Formats: sequence, structure tokens, C-alpha cells
Amino acid sequence: MTGRLHRHGGVSTLILLLLLPLMDDKSARGDTAGSPSVVRGEHQLFFDDLGIEKTQGILRNLRPALRYPNNPVLTADQPWEHYCSQYGTVLYDEKAKLFRMWYLTIPRDRGLRTLDIGHGRMRAPHTTLVGYAESPDGLHWTKPNLGRFSFDGNDQNNLLTLGVDNCEGLSVLYEPQDPDPTRCYKAIYWDHGSGGYEERDGKPFSKDGPRDGLYAATSADGIHWESVANGPVIAKYCDTQQNLVFDPRLKRYVAFSRFGMGRVLARSESADLVHWSEPAIVLQCDAQDGPGALIYGAAIDIYEGVYLAMLAIYHEGTDATIDTQLATSRDGVHWTRVAERRVWLPLGDAESWEGGMVRTAPHVIHHGDKLFVFYGGVHGAHNRPGHPAVVRKHRGAIGLIVAQRDRFVSLDSADEGWILTKPFRFPAGLLHLNLEAQSGECRVELCDDESPKVLARSLPITGDELDAAVEWDADSAVASHGKAVRLRFQLRQAKLFSYWFDEN
Repeated sequence: MTGRLHRHGGVSTLILLLLLPLMDDKSARGDTAGSPSVVRGEHQLFFDDLGIEKTQGILRNLRPALRYPNNPVLTADQPWEHYCSQYGTVLYDEKAKLFRMWYLTIPRDRGLRTLDIGHGRMRAPHTTLVGYAESPDGLHWTKPNLGRFSFDGNDQNNLLTLGVDNCEGLSVLYEPQDPDPTRCYKAIYWDHGSGGYEERDGKPFSKDGPRDGLYAATSADGIHWESVANGPVIAKYCDTQQNLVFDPRLKRYVAFSRFGMGRVLARSESADLVHWSEPAIVLQCDAQDGPGALIYGAAIDIYEGVYLAMLAIYHEGTDATIDTQLATSRDGVHWTRVAERRVWLPLGDAESWEGGMVRTAPHVIHHGDKLFVFYGGVHGAHNRPGHPAVVRKHRGAIGLIVAQRDRFVSLDSADEGWILTKPFRFPAGLLHLNLEAQSGECRVELCDDESPKVLARSLPITGDELDAAVEWDADSAVASHGKAVRLRFQLRQAKLFSYWFDEN
């Protein structure tokens, strides 16, 4: 959808906006110094203030996640599925025109009866399995028979053979440009339970063993996987969610997990998926998060050149529920909690399938002018020692968030306001805006670095536009390419979500 100047209308969205002070909480992160680079084609969002010099009459809004109305989109309906968990990955395969989902599940209650996985091998009764599903639209999913995993002697199912003992927290990365076609898909996951299992109070529990740890694997098709090493690449306790991304600036793979450090966000990096740096904590909750709050896990992607973490915040000290907030980072090490730690994905109704815990899967998927983010929901809060066991009325399932591109946070003016950016090298190309200005307008001034003297002004931009091309009232804007400049956005009853430079 391409916007035009002076155009009104557009799609109306009935979404609650949370009005917040502009300056975000900067605790526990230590800001990166200087201005972010403004690269042609890369959208500049307002998760943090790194690119902002000064504002007046401006508030930052958080736009809460908007659920697909027919959620959940994937439910447990097979004998090997007690629930469907988002501790996996959803990707869009552009070549095949398919959404592809790797999700986790466990068999329905087996008591103490072990699971026969073929070739004389048995698994603990309560074992995590990897399921695979695919969809042409992200809404309607099928679970194909893959013939890969023997479930009590029958391989006609959608299960994969990832993990020897008990695979958890599977993160899949798709790199179709890899020169080795057998390595287009990469994955990391926690495999544990190599010590067998034991009975506690009549229930089976996996035991730690010598093969436990974070594993890495590669695949040509996302179905047939080969481990990159004979054992774990990081021999640490990596329960719940794993995240694997490739940082193009570092030219290295980056993994995020707990890495045995408790309910925190920790980080490690690698050039080859085999040799990893010693993990280090990069983000954790503090008193501002409330009594006993912890980072239960995080789903992390690089969105428009910026790390975006969807943090699952566990309110252990209060009601033991888990909701989702946002955090962002320019380097994966120093993090900003977005919009004063307001909830981005809240719980559903208390009696619903997502009334106790909501946690997203990695990857923000571009689908046309929409963004798809998949998430898992659980009825009932988290179980805690010393509290009655939670009775769940629904099985865990997977739902979908549908958003418009870039519309996570906005800088808003109720009346008159302005935003002055920090200086950057003016790239070649046209300036584009993502904004809402149905009742007002936005004007842009191109300024030099020093004064800042105005070099050119735009015509007014109105309407609800995901992509509004800016037209200048003077040719001097073109002459500024390559120079250090600033932008001043003059807003009147308008919301600005992002800006970028492109060829058209």
C-alpha cells in the first residue's frame, strides 16, 4: 500500500493506545553511545530514544498486540499431543509459499509407561516431542505424515527426530542464501534427560545426565536434521525457550537462553554454530517489575536492524501469571525496556485457553503489509511450590497476532508537537513515513547538523498511511545527500510510527 500526500481515510483500527512519557526506562542496559546509523531501506522505529535529540509536546504510545479473532490456530488433536507449545519456531518459506511451524508437545498421560521410539530405544513417559505443521496462509494448518519418528511403533505422524532424549526450546533459523544447501536450516535446542528418569510421587521426572545441554543442528529441508557436533555445543541447563539469530553486523550467530543462570536472559555468540562464547547475563528483572517478577523466557528477532525481544514476564511473587512485554537492543547486549514495561500481549479472559500464560514464538513475519507473530496460550497460572496445583480446563494451544507493519510504538502529538532527530548522513533516496494523521497532519523539515538551519520543508502529509512518500518544497533536499543532517517532524494531532529512505 503506497500512500500519497493530502490523502485521507485508510483502515481504521480499534486498538487501545497507552499514553506514555517519551523517555523510556533505561535501567539494566547501559545505552550504546552515539546515534544509530540511518541506512537506505531500513525503517527507523521509536522503540528507544537513541536517534532522538529533542522533542516538545510528544508522547510515546504502545500499541498492544491485536489477536486474530479465530484463535487458536493450532490445537492438540493427536494421541501424542497433550498440548501444543510455542517453544518452537514459525517461519515463512518464500520459495514454497508456506508458513512452516516447529512446535513442542508431550504425549497424553502415560502414567509410568515409557515411550517406544523404535530401534530398541525407549524414552521417559513424560518426554517432549517436536511436531511439524504447515499452512498456506498462517491461519489454516495441516500436520503432515512424515514417517520420521516412531511413536509406540507407528511412524505415521508429524513428529521429527530432533533430540536424543528430550528436546525442548527449539529455535529454527532459515538462511536460503547459505552456499551449502544442506545447511539452509539451522537450529538450536536443549536436549536433556540423558540420565534416564525417576519416579517422584508416582510421576516420572527426567534425570540430568552427561549428554545434557544446548545442541545445534542443520538441515536442507527443515525435516531431516544432522547435529553439528557429537554432543552439546554449550553444556549448560537451557530449559524453556531458545533463540537463534544471525547478526549481520557481527557476522556471527547469537543465541539467547537461560544457560543455567536462572530466570534471566543470557547471551552467547558463535561463528560456526559449534564453538560458542561463555554465556553472560544481558537482562534480568528488578524491583520495578514487581514482587518476585522474573524473565521466564524471551522470543527474539532482528526487526529492521534492531533486536526485538518479546519478554515473557513471570509474576511469581503475585498471581504467578505470565504476560509479554517488549525490549529492544542495538547490539544484543544493552537492552531498553520499551514503553515503561507496559504489557504488549496481555492475558486472555481468565476462563479462556490463554487466561494464565501468554508467550510468543521467535520471529516477526512480514506477510504483505501485515506482521504475523505466533504465540502460545495456557489456561491457569504457573504452578508454584507451596501452592495448590493449578487445574487446567483447556489444553495449551497456539494463536496468532496480526499487526500492521512497524506499528509497535508511535510518537504522538495530541495538539502541536515536534521531534528533532540526532544528526545522520543523509542517504540517497526518497523519505517515507508510516503515520496516522486522519484529523491532523505531519510536516517534515530537513535541517543541517549545526544550526539546525532548515534546508527544505515537506508538503503536509495526512491520512492513515503505512507508506507515505514525502515531497519537498525545494530541490535543496536532493543536494543534501551524503551530508550530516537532521529531520524535524512537525506533528499536529498525528502519530508517527517510523521513517525510512528508499529508491521510490
